[in-house]
Amino acid sequence: MTPAKAECLADAHELLTTVRPAACVFDFDGTLVDTCTINTDAARATLAELGLAVPEPWLREAPLADLTALRHWLRAELSLSLPCTDAEFVARARSHWLARTSLVRPVTRVTALARHLAAAVPTAVASANDGQVVRAGLAAVGLADLFHVLVAREHVTRLKPAPDAYLLAAAQLAVAPHRCLAFENTDEGVSAARAAGMPVIDVRHSDWTVQGPPRRAAT
Repeated sequence: MTPAKAECLADAHELLTTVRPAACVFDFDGTLVDTCTINTDAARATLAELGLAVPEPWLREAPLADLTALRHWLRAELSLSLPCTDAEFVARARSHWLARTSLVRPVTRVTALARHLAAAVPTAVASANDGQVVRAGLAAVGLADLFHVLVAREHVTRLKPAPDAYLLAAAQLAVAPHRCLAFENTDEGVSAARAAGMPVIDVRHSDWTVQGPPRRAAT
């Protein structure tokens, strides 16, 4: 057994015996797979199709998943307007993203852990990305059949940091949110999971400490 595999088995064993989740819910972009470059490239190509040229540093920081926020950033910082509906932007970006699927790479520690956890408890993906994109990305790294439930942007009214995606994933798994364990890689995602009442691990940190939901104020 390789050291990496032994570490993964130890991680899975510790979580299953200490946290004892009844289900696990994973974010997609940056948590299960590295899609930063693909997301940026797809957004750049989409904006160019729409006649909008934006600086590369700006694009790397822009809220690409939240189109309401993206429109605001374009207006406030670049005096530009997005000349299409949200649905058209998503469809165009999806086409560019799918053409780059071969560039998807797994986040090895997380995907290895997901495989072990999926053998013990039901698992789901809760993403702010497009469902077709998520399914293609999972297939590209061999995870297409691992997850029982997939919640994407088209399935919820509010994106992260709202808790909607995590609440829907828990409901579809038929597991109470507080009995799920979420995995995230952004502040917005961590906030979304905690707002849903889920304990969450921020995979950006090497020490995977479980953060509990925020405590409710006493009444």
